[in-house]
Amino acid sequence: MTFLNPFVLFGLIAASFPLLFHLFAQRKARRVEFSSIRFLQKLEKSSMRKVKLRQILLLILRTLLIICLVMAFSRPALRGYLGGFFGTSHANTTIVLLVDNSASMSRRNANGSYFKQATEAANEIVNAIEDGDEAVVIPLATLEPGKEYPPLHTMTDIRKAISSVTVADAPARVEDGMRVASAVLARSLNVNKEIYLISDAQARNYKKEIEPKSDSASSRLKLFDERTRIFITDIGESEKTIGRNLSIDSLIPVTTIFEPGRPLEFNAYIRNTGDGTSENAVVSLFYNGERVAQRSVTGLGQSKSEKIAISAQPRGAGLLAVRAELEDDALPFDNKRYLSLILPLTRRIGIFVTHDADVQFLKLALEQTLSETNELPYSVELHRLEELRMLPSLRSRLDAVIVEVGSEQLDPSDSKALKDYVASGKGVGIFTLPGIQSQQFNSLLSSQLGIPAIESKEGSAQTTDKYVSFAQFDFAHPFFSGMFEEKSGSLSARGIESPKIFEYYRLSKGGIPLITLSSGAPFLSESSIGKGKALIYSVPPTLSFSDLPRKAIFLPLIRRTAAYLSSVGAKDENEEEKYYTDEPFDVMLPQLGNEQSGLKLLVKFPDGSSERIESIATEGKLRIHLDNAHAAGIYTVYQDAEARSPVASFAVNIRSDEADLRRATNAGADSLIAPLFAKPKESIARLDASSKTLTQKIKESRFGIELWQTFLVIALICAIAEMLIAREGKRSEP
Repeated sequence: MTFLNPFVLFGLIAASFPLLFHLFAQRKARRVEFSSIRFLQKLEKSSMRKVKLRQILLLILRTLLIICLVMAFSRPALRGYLGGFFGTSHANTTIVLLVDNSASMSRRNANGSYFKQATEAANEIVNAIEDGDEAVVIPLATLEPGKEYPPLHTMTDIRKAISSVTVADAPARVEDGMRVASAVLARSLNVNKEIYLISDAQARNYKKEIEPKSDSASSRLKLFDERTRIFITDIGESEKTIGRNLSIDSLIPVTTIFEPGRPLEFNAYIRNTGDGTSENAVVSLFYNGERVAQRSVTGLGQSKSEKIAISAQPRGAGLLAVRAELEDDALPFDNKRYLSLILPLTRRIGIFVTHDADVQFLKLALEQTLSETNELPYSVELHRLEELRMLPSLRSRLDAVIVEVGSEQLDPSDSKALKDYVASGKGVGIFTLPGIQSQQFNSLLSSQLGIPAIESKEGSAQTTDKYVSFAQFDFAHPFFSGMFEEKSGSLSARGIESPKIFEYYRLSKGGIPLITLSSGAPFLSESSIGKGKALIYSVPPTLSFSDLPRKAIFLPLIRRTAAYLSSVGAKDENEEEKYYTDEPFDVMLPQLGNEQSGLKLLVKFPDGSSERIESIATEGKLRIHLDNAHAAGIYTVYQDAEARSPVASFAVNIRSDEADLRRATNAGADSLIAPLFAKPKESIARLDASSKTLTQKIKESRFGIELWQTFLVIALICAIAEMLIAREGKRSEP
């Protein structure tokens, strides 16, 4: 027997009150003198016997009345089939429906989608609900942290809650659902507590979030007592095959330097998660919803993966929503992968130099109009060399800087400001000019920034019959990606005409040589500084040391330098697969000019809906926090409420392991669930979702009778009997 309000049982102490009153309140018999009492003695014995019998009966009735009232308010319940002998009131039941609405439930078979079958099974289980029962519907893939799921008491509300659950682009975790179910059942006072897990039995759903140090059942947190019962309904249990199914596990940009008029290349990783070899599948590339390229995938074996390179040239600049998509197959959700890129309309390059004559060729090369819209891809700002110390205030305005170092004296504050600027995730190009003070360069720039030092000056600009030329390019480096035709052999085979270099500064080892001279010295070297990059040229961009500005390679080399350096900061912004649908995350935003907490930003979701989200300022940057992003796709952030000017966008994807359709074995599922009970269950009950007698089987398995009504009836009978006997006793008293 179980008591739902056990603390009321302390009221049984009151059952001793009638006995105490009986012992201390007995009346003494009055002495009456008669002349002859022989006849009355017999009458007195007979009368006293009746009085004592009546008093004992009243004592029993009053004690029983108190006991029955206390028992009724303590709500006793008898679990077992014997409960039927004590009444017809079934024990109230709390039902928790854990409905799997993960992306894998969109799979279909002859009976329709798995999710449709799951909701039908949930509605069939609800048919077993009787008056006084309650149910809680919990969607496994869209659980909200900290949310309370209230119990529903009417059939209409329960069915409405089931119908409101929809498939989400997110995976499900059974253990998370069991924790929520435990919190729900802990608040319930009903004697019967039941959990119904309805899912496709995907093996990844049964992964433990935190692996216990020991495999023993005692090492896991106990969420349920031994009275809680659990039933598992596996959808598609009879399915033996998966069918044809490919998935896009990731979409990674190969192009790291984004320039107007140049194609962007991506690697799409395709996996065969279906049955047999896949033939003639097509993967398409979309820019802002428009199909721009296609590639075919042939002969991909079962459980095999393949990297597909696909590229296309974007139109214009700005926010670019990229999507790779496969043809429809067994699972529609894993056929898409999203990526958000930022293609700047103009790169803002700051050039720090002492004499304007030293920068004329650089400025001409960067200001060449190459785009179809006649817009400059590079915006050049000229600054005096001593303004390097102002870089912290110019950081948000400049995408990259070029510094020409000559004979002028540098201040330590200049080198420190330059180091901080680059280390924060920016790029700098350094040109050595004639008359440079090697000792100053090495002490202030080389040692402070960690770039190659100047060892010596080689050659002479006055001797034009002796010169060095380009000997080797590191074509595998991203700096040269897409810059030259893919040809093997000499540099001339790639269309590279080397300049004649009469004089140059020999740089020490330490950086990565991108272009090497015929003398073995580096012409162009790369160094990493914190999160940023530095490119160091051993000759000036003038005609003083070489004829480089007159060669065809000068223009693409300088423009690629600016593009590469200004793309360093954008690399983190364009990082692939940064956000997922199954976890909350923060999104860092670009500079908006009003970096204060509380700024309301409009976030537009992939389904067309939108929400105003309050931003948070952290270290001078704004970020927004999203708890729920259950839809995969491109999210766009607007500063204005009318959604006219987007300021940022980001891609949210579903984790690739959701495409793994392997089913968990019964033993594998039980190994996660059974240890969650105080008394581990040896086996978990299974229900067939397609069975027409599902409701009947649930009712047959459910038992338990609440006895409060029985005790209340007994208390009422005792009260009536006590009243009648007490009244009759008063009438018979002399």
